[in-house]
Amino acid sequence: MTENDLMASFTPSQIGNIPLYEQVASFFKQKIQSGALNPGDRIPTETSLSQDLGISRTTIRQAMDSLVNEGLIIRQRRRGSFVASPKMRRPLNYLYNFTENMRELGATPQSRVLACTVDDARPEIAEKLQLPDTQRRVFHLWRLRCADGNPILLEDTFVPYHLCPGIEDTDFSTHSLYQTLATSYSLNLFHATETIEAIIINTSDAQLLDCKSPAPGYRITRTSHLDTGLVFEYTKSVTNAERCMFQMELYRNPAAAKKSTAVERKVSL
Repeated sequence: MTENDLMASFTPSQIGNIPLYEQVASFFKQKIQSGALNPGDRIPTETSLSQDLGISRTTIRQAMDSLVNEGLIIRQRRRGSFVASPKMRRPLNYLYNFTENMRELGATPQSRVLACTVDDARPEIAEKLQLPDTQRRVFHLWRLRCADGNPILLEDTFVPYHLCPGIEDTDFSTHSLYQTLATSYSLNLFHATETIEAIIINTSDAQLLDCKSPAPGYRITRTSHLDTGLVFEYTKSVTNAERCMFQMELYRNPAAAKKSTAVERKVSL
């Protein structure tokens, strides 16, 4: 869609006394969600929008600020404003699945396998997986998770190898790890503990995530358990803060919160 076509399709409304900046923001939001504007498309400058629409720059800036705050557009110094790539939305009250989450956002999930090996566990990994001295071999899977070709998440996973012998022969660029563990090895995720930490992304990870260095990000660690309580997975993930948001449902009544969480977990398993 050309800039002229884009501007010609905007018609201010006086119905309901909706503030003009909200109308401008809603217009761009609809164009992004409908696919008329795609990730990476340049947004016209505030000066250009002001002139073409006959609206003050103050109002245009207020609308753009609203879109930035919603994560729909990003501003790049000396380059302008662009439609943002879809953000990974991680609910915090039930078990998260990258592939399902990206599809819910209308994006195509992809995985690039960076490592798929069987190794001797480092001491800290052996401790996290609670491995006995006689069973220190682990399956190591390192993946770059993408949406529509855009890097979103670096995921580094370790699974006790005695629980999944031969799993390294699976093509995890096209197969789900959890589905493979469940169908081929009867290892079904029951519950997990996650820790989220704000970090500065290091240079090597920033290159893989295609972001500036240094850049703010999150480190997410997950320890997953079977229904027997046995630890069967430890994962460390790194994501760019600009491409991820966390979502939590809060309840005033603790009993309602427990009931809701139980329902959400049941659906996710």
